[in-house]
Amino acid sequence: MVRSSGINWVLAPLLLVGAFVGAVAKEAEYHRPEVGVQAGFFLPDQDLSNKDSTIQELEPVGGLRFAWLFARHLDWFVDTTVTDINTNTPVGDVETQGLRTGIDVYFRPHTKKVQWFVALGGGVVDVDAEAAEDFDRNFASVGIGQRVRLDGRANFRWELRGDQIFDDNDLLEGQDITRAYFMIGVNWGLGRSDRDSDGDGVPDRRDDCPDTPDCAIVDERGCPIDSDGDGVWDGCDNCPDTPDCAVVDAEGCPIDSDGDGVPDGCDKCPDTPDCATVDGSGCPIDSDVDGVPDGCDRCPDTPRCATVDETGCPDDSDGDGVWDGCDDCPDTPAETPVRPDGCPKVAPLFAGEQKTLILEGVFFEFDRAVLRPESRETLDRVARSLMDWPEVHVEVAGHTDSIGTDEYNLDLSGRRAAAVVEYLRAQGVAIDRMRARGYGESQPIADNRDDGGRAKNRRVELKKID
Repeated sequence: MVRSSGINWVLAPLLLVGAFVGAVAKEAEYHRPEVGVQAGFFLPDQDLSNKDSTIQELEPVGGLRFAWLFARHLDWFVDTTVTDINTNTPVGDVETQGLRTGIDVYFRPHTKKVQWFVALGGGVVDVDAEAAEDFDRNFASVGIGQRVRLDGRANFRWELRGDQIFDDNDLLEGQDITRAYFMIGVNWGLGRSDRDSDGDGVPDRRDDCPDTPDCAIVDERGCPIDSDGDGVWDGCDNCPDTPDCAVVDAEGCPIDSDGDGVPDGCDKCPDTPDCATVDGSGCPIDSDVDGVPDGCDRCPDTPRCATVDETGCPDDSDGDGVWDGCDDCPDTPAETPVRPDGCPKVAPLFAGEQKTLILEGVFFEFDRAVLRPESRETLDRVARSLMDWPEVHVEVAGHTDSIGTDEYNLDLSGRRAAAVVEYLRAQGVAIDRMRARGYGESQPIADNRDDGGRAKNRRVELKKID
């Protein structure tokens, strides 16, 4: 058998692939080549190991790797392995040189720092025995491992791999060869790095808006966000909640030419006198129809409940927007959200990004959808909060333990959720802000094998509806 010297035959495919690396490097985000080195250990097949010992020894292995990341969750790879096995078989020591190609299937996209993958492939192995004729054999390969991004270009990789070499091994007749590997390696990307030219946190290779101003907040594509649609990017906008109709300055703040509190563009009466009180459109109000706009007419529409000073104008001592005398809670701390009567609102049910709340203290009669009296305290607090925060919509979710059939538990949980909705509606919560749904035993939060776990699973949850 005639063979090329050394391992040139193994490296030749990589050299051919390198010819188009420059073109591939100019491709889009995931069309990116990588090259690297790998090393590790493998467990030789018992056919090629020490026949005088029942223990197989790990042998070192090394090689090179090339990969092309051609999709969000895929790459095509070519790698090589070189091994040297010391044996006590009649054929003497065995050196192998392998070439494998295949596909890595990643469970997360390449933008993630850590990716699990499954490798599927096959190749050819050249076996050079000390006291036998050399031969080549095809093999199938499967592996599992992780790829960990180190920086914009480099990544670390480990793989646990198994190869099955087909046909007789030509050394020991009638035997196939299998081997298991543990490999680690470092790879370097040959395409563009994760450079971020405009400093917006989105790499150039994924940035659809590469010239974003320094102050701007951007989305996942690197493009500036303008939440209030005033033409000034979030982050650069000193007034981020400008009304849609407003004309703004370079800092994103509304312009109010006549100083009436209604921004230009929203103001239908742009020449209002300085003293005038205006409506939402910027036009003067004349409550007593005397031809003098309110505001110039001091305090023409003071509420009947308000406490006023000697000029007839109402006071608001705690600055909560409710006039003294009409304010049932006159000492409310500054900036506290209040009801129309001036008293603080109940705390919202969901804090921050919270979406789910288990209602502790809600109980039902055994095997029925009837609320027990001790549930009222909890549900009354929920009703007060929902009425204080009318923008909140909820799903009332009923859950059971695993005792009983799936169908029965699903029906019971739905009826219990409906009972809670009906109670809240009776307390004044609008029915169109709530919906009831039963989940039966499908979403346990504890072990159903003991009483304590089952008690936790019998619950009612509130889920915030966006």
